[in-house]
Amino acid sequence: MYKNLDELIEKYKSITSNNSHLSNDIQEIIQRGITFQYDENETDADLLFLGMNPSFGGDKIDGIFPWTKEFSKDLSYFKPFFTIEERLKEVYQIDLKWTHFDLFVFRETKQARIEKVFMNNEPGRLFLAQQLEVLKERLLRTKPKVIVASNGLIRTFLGLNRHHDKNGNEVAVWLGDWIETKFDPKVGTHVILQPAELKGTRIFFTSMLSGQRALDLGTRERLIWHIAEVLK
Repeated sequence: MYKNLDELIEKYKSITSNNSHLSNDIQEIIQRGITFQYDENETDADLLFLGMNPSFGGDKIDGIFPWTKEFSKDLSYFKPFFTIEERLKEVYQIDLKWTHFDLFVFRETKQARIEKVFMNNEPGRLFLAQQLEVLKERLLRTKPKVIVASNGLIRTFLGLNRHHDKNGNEVAVWLGDWIETKFDPKVGTHVILQPAELKGTRIFFTSMLSGQRALDLGTRERLIWHIAEVLK
């Protein structure tokens, strides 16, 4: 388990710097720079916004760049997070402690490329799996009460779509052997059953919170209400 930002940077550096065996497409993506959010006070968060990976707008980053919640205030992708924080305080009198991080730290905007470039070959899948091992540490360190997973593909990497192929082989396991969730009709969303450290954490699987495919305002208000209900 990493203890601070420097140790977390080293973990990601060890994964992303040893990449000569990876395809040219993957190496090109890594060369765009590695970035992730890290907040010093992110432990025991009320809410974790969980995304897929940072986007790429054409500007390359030299090495590894960690950012903070404060840094993200004026970025359009993060504005809904701050709106949810404000609404929970104004409407439900909940002072929210939240943070955000992604499953992966490479920069790519098109999700289809993640499936095509990384998930269709063994070295690419291993590269993703190594980052998911760090994700496990981040989840255990943060121990959020609620997770909002705002990308449909996150379900796959959490193991919710694991199944047997036509040959009887179990596929799409990813983190499914480590984390177990179940839809709880009493609370109206998924709840983590294991690992023990995260037992009881609620997970809301939603579409994007910003961009063209973002939740409509009515659906977002219902999500905010639902978060308030499970945090009471």
